[in-house]
Amino acid sequence: MQIPEDPQIPEDPDNNDIREALIQLGEEVRQLNEKVEKIDYKFDVYQKGTNGMVRMATTIIIATASVVVLSSLSPAATAIITALSNANAG
Repeated sequence: MQIPEDPQIPEDPDNNDIREALIQLGEEVRQLNEKVEKIDYKFDVYQKGTNGMVRMATTIIIATASVVVLSSLSPAATAIITALSNANAG
């Protein structure tokens, strides 16, 4: 909806002029309220999407770090077990 131009209120307005101006003002306030609600909804959707992406990125980083750490520990753990096994056997 397009907001109408400023009403032309006479210099000496009567009750009908004031009533018309108030009706028009009320309509403009309703239109602005609708626009604010739409913008607020869009912001909420954007924020939820951003939060989801941050959580996903954090999960990927943690999973990657775990793989890197565990992969470097596996050969060391195997070497320790082998060394202990050989020490106990001999």
